[in-house]
Amino acid sequence: MTINKLRFHLVHLLGRDEEVKNLSACLERMMQPGRQTKELVMISGYSGTGKTTLASTLQTKVNSVKEGGAFVTGKFDQFRSGEPLSAISQAFGELCHKILSSNANKKDGSSLCDEIEEALLSELQNEVSLLITIIPDLAEIITSKNPPTKTSNKTTSGARQTGMNYALRVFTRVMSSYFSPLVLFFDDLQWADVLSLEIIELLILDSQNKNSLMIIGSYRSNEVDR
Repeated sequence: MTINKLRFHLVHLLGRDEEVKNLSACLERMMQPGRQTKELVMISGYSGTGKTTLASTLQTKVNSVKEGGAFVTGKFDQFRSGEPLSAISQAFGELCHKILSSNANKKDGSSLCDEIEEALLSELQNEVSLLITIIPDLAEIITSKNPPTKTSNKTTSGARQTGMNYALRVFTRVMSSYFSPLVLFFDDLQWADVLSLEIIELLILDSQNKNSLMIIGSYRSNEVDR
């Protein structure tokens, strides 16, 4: 895994060719044939200095990849800091919408939704229901006539957390196997809840994910760096 930290101080991208070049280099590394690269990029700077604009320079490149790349965004909100995983739910929900919009029938008559549903159910079984509570939009993809049984409310918080961690890792593995490259952009990390930060770390360090993955995070340096 490669960790990159970009400091960004000027408004917009004027005079920031080096940062754009570095970000593009991260994308190129993870797209090299035969490599399963994990790239973590942190962009810091004051409010209004163009951090989001910088990250978004990759969006067109990723979405134009013939093999089918995906660039999705989750934004943490100052007034929703008490809602765990809000930005992760938003980003993965956007990914679900992308799946639904590109659900063209394949030559064998199957669909992308069917394939992803089968992959998730075979790996997670009943824990898919836990995943749907985190990513409500996933319910539009998991449409099995025999839906998974909901996990018991009697499950301990520790066991539930372990199950959730595993389910999110499996979801990311499956998504990164269908979308290459897969780029997750999390904006305004200075307002992220602790659980979200832990999940982001789990996803980028998941050694069982053999697919390429990039996670970009942006935050206001004056509110985090000391």
